[in-house]
Formats: sequence, C-alpha cells, structure tokens
Amino acid sequence: MNKYQRLTMLAVFGGLALTSVGCVSRDEFLRTEFARRKAAERADAAERDLADERNRVLSLEAERDALRRELDTKSAMNETLLAENKRLDEFARKLQAQMDDVLKKGVGGIEVVEVKLPPELDKALKDLAAQYPDAIEYDPQRGAVRWKSDLTFDKGSDQVKETVKQAMQAFANIVNSAAASQFEVIVVGHTDNLPIGPITGKNHPTNWHLSSHRAIAVMFALKSFGVDFHRMGVMGYGEHRPRVPNPPRGGAEENRRVEIFLVSSKEMVPGMQANAGTTSPRRTATDAASLESPKTLAGDINAEEFETP
Repeated sequence: MNKYQRLTMLAVFGGLALTSVGCVSRDEFLRTEFARRKAAERADAAERDLADERNRVLSLEAERDALRRELDTKSAMNETLLAENKRLDEFARKLQAQMDDVLKKGVGGIEVVEVKLPPELDKALKDLAAQYPDAIEYDPQRGAVRWKSDLTFDKGSDQVKETVKQAMQAFANIVNSAAASQFEVIVVGHTDNLPIGPITGKNHPTNWHLSSHRAIAVMFALKSFGVDFHRMGVMGYGEHRPRVPNPPRGGAEENRRVEIFLVSSKEMVPGMQANAGTTSPRRTATDAASLESPKTLAGDINAEEFETP
C-alpha cells in the first residue's frame, strides 16, 4: 500500500469515527431531553398534589374552626341549662317546703295519714280493686285508690287510656254513691325520677307539670263520669314522693302513679268544703275557663313567688 492509499484509508476511518461520535452525542441528547421532560412532568404533578393538599388543609382548618364555634355555642348552652336546672331545683325545693307546710296543717284541712271509711264504702273500694287488680290498688288505712300510671297513661302522656276508663267509671259510680256522699276527692299525681325528654317537655316541662297534668286528666275523666267538680281537687308531687327507692338508673315503676284520696267533708277547714257557705255557688268566667282547660288547672302555688319561664 502506497502513501496515497494509506492517507485515503485514514481519512475514511476518521470520517467513520467522527460519524460514530456524532450519533452517540445525539442519542445521549435525546435521552437527556426525555428525562428532563419526565422530571418536569413529575414536578408539575407534585405541584398540583401540593396545591390539592394545601386546599384540603384549608378545608380541614375551616371545618375545625366551625366545630370549635359549635362547641363554644353548645358549651354556652350547657352552662345556661345548668343554671336553669339549678334554678328549677331551687324552685322545687321551695315549692316542696311549701307543700310540706301545707300538709302539716292539712291540705285544705285534709289529713291524709290514716282514715276509716264507712264499711259500705270500704267494701266497695276493696271489691273495685279486686275487680281491676292490674290497674288499681286500694289502701284502706289512707282511704286511697292508687292508679298505676303505666296502665293509665302512655309514656310521657297525660291522656287517660281507654283501657282504664271502665275501671274509672266504676270508681266514679262509687264516689257518687250515697256511701261516699260526704267525702271529698283529692287527686294526687306522682312520677319517677327520670328527667323529662325533649318531646314530652313540649307539653310537660318538668315532672311537676307531668304529675299535675295527669292528676288533672284523671279529675276530668271522673267529671265525665258524673263526679261534681266542686268535690274534687288536684295536686302534683313530681318525683319527690317516691313509694320505693329509684334504682341507680332511675325510673321505678311503683313511683309512677296517681292516687285518689277520699276525705271526709267534715275534716275540711271552713271555706274549703264543696259549696261552703252557699247552697248554689256562683261560678265566675275565670272559673268556667279553667274548667274548660285542663292545663290551666295545673296552677301555681304562690305563682308570683315561683314564676317559671
């Protein structure tokens, strides 16, 4: 091979080498560009994820702030309710003290500790209790007929059930008999110690109301069976005169009751007997309105002193 041929070969191989180097640089460039684009896409996606996360955090913070405000509102309401409960407890204690004072003197001259009913009346009430043992009990020492609230009323209601009206009519017949003609009828409501729920509270804000309203309902039922209004009176003790201790969770059935006492008219103080001082007592418009509305008769003892909201 001469010098010219060697130079030609070197030129050819040199060109091939340069071409090879150029191809390698272009592939590397493409790979680098592809990697750069992928990295940019990942960065964009990460930025979007970060923005979404920031928005989620802002939303959670807003929700947290709303919950805090709601909690503050409920805390304020709870404090108000606690204060109201404390006030109602004080009201109940004062009213209980007043009722106890009245009882010491006799409710309108009534002594309901131990009585002796005439034999004919006593027998009639014993027979009544034997005829309706599920609904009523008779206490001869107190001259009292005890109506079981769970059978007389639905839960939280002051509407007398139809199922006990037959027994109540039979009792009214006894009250209207000659043997009971000299006796007054005192209806006393009692509840257990369970607090009043929101639905019941719309009509009966406290157990005082519920016990009084139930006593009033029984009085109106007796009126519908012919017992004269002027022979009847009503009282309500709420949960404050239990027959038995309430269990830890409250609500002893024996404490939910309405008791009816038969009290001799002779034991009533002057002015408290039916038709006292007149042969035909006049009824005012206010009296008539109160007779039309059972809730009105729940009444307040010393209402000015114990005003409730």
